[in-house]
Amino acid sequence: MNTQCAVLRDDKFLMTTRGAAVTHASGVLGFPGGKVEAGDEPEGVLESTVRREVFEETGISISEGIQYVRSTAFNLADGTPVVDVLFLGNYEAGELRIADAGEVEGIYWMTADEILAHERTPPWLVDQVSAVTRHLRRRHRL
Repeated sequence: MNTQCAVLRDDKFLMTTRGAAVTHASGVLGFPGGKVEAGDEPEGVLESTVRREVFEETGISISEGIQYVRSTAFNLADGTPVVDVLFLGNYEAGELRIADAGEVEGIYWMTADEILAHERTPPWLVDQVSAVTRHLRRRHRL
């Protein structure tokens, strides 16, 4: 089980470039996130996982009201099945920092248009940005 979070600050998203030590999709842009671990809170495990991963990878804390956007399933190159859950959260506090350069090569604040135009944007990130954008439009209509 994997979680990711589209962290929003003003009109920009928190993005990472995955490091060389990451086995899946190194060198490409992505939302921060990672796998559920044994020490994650049992209640709200996906939410606690995504909060932990965002902080570990970027030094950023997200506000309480994170929202589910979508889930997808895929297989890694070695055949391992993965369920990926995407959340939307708002920046709360913190300064950008890379704790492990092997895991995260770079951290940026980017608009949706900048993400979509970037040379290191993989096809699945285009789909994720579209899903988050649709979610934000629905949220603003309510």
